[in-house]
Amino acid sequence: MTRRAILDALAQEIAESGVGFSIQDVANRAGVTHRTVYNHFPTRQALNDAFAVHVEEALAARGLGAPPDHEMDLAKLGTLAEETFHLFARHEAHIRAYVLLMMASRAPAKVATDRTRRFAELLEKEMRSVTPESARLIAVALRMFISSTGFHVLTEHFRLSTAEAAAVSGWVTRTLLAAAKAGKTPRVVRGEDRGGGDDRNHRG
Repeated sequence: MTRRAILDALAQEIAESGVGFSIQDVANRAGVTHRTVYNHFPTRQALNDAFAVHVEEALAARGLGAPPDHEMDLAKLGTLAEETFHLFARHEAHIRAYVLLMMASRAPAKVATDRTRRFAELLEKEMRSVTPESARLIAVALRMFISSTGFHVLTEHFRLSTAEAAAVSGWVTRTLLAAAKAGKTPRVVRGEDRGGGDDRNHRG
């Protein structure tokens, strides 16, 4: 399918050369003409948006997007984190391209936003002592380590192997959940006694 070939070519191009790609580079890699790319994607932004949706739908189909509530199990999140990273490694070019595009556009991905919200809702439901604010902060921390961004940072910037990154992701996830269950949740101190009104986080 031509559309899929173009999107796959875009993933390879971004993964290898960054977000400063040209449409001609993508066309060459996909084995199509410059005009064919524009026939499917009228603008560069349309191509970027279509690629983001393509990856998000693929992640959701594998249970990594925003699955139904019954599929969310706090006790299994550590294992999910590890399995997720190994899956990302099998689709590395697409994941790296997706992360780089999201960073460049500074637009939060809908799948990530939905998943974070569901994590927060689940934390509130299963940990009665967790406040909505703490649940939101814990959910964001969890998402950092069960996400394409977390995978990219750990493997690309810190040069961890997939196995190492997966181990870190699983360990952090389990540690955060254990701390939350023990009542050790993030607290935000607000006031002039902390840097003239700036918010500073510390562990409670």
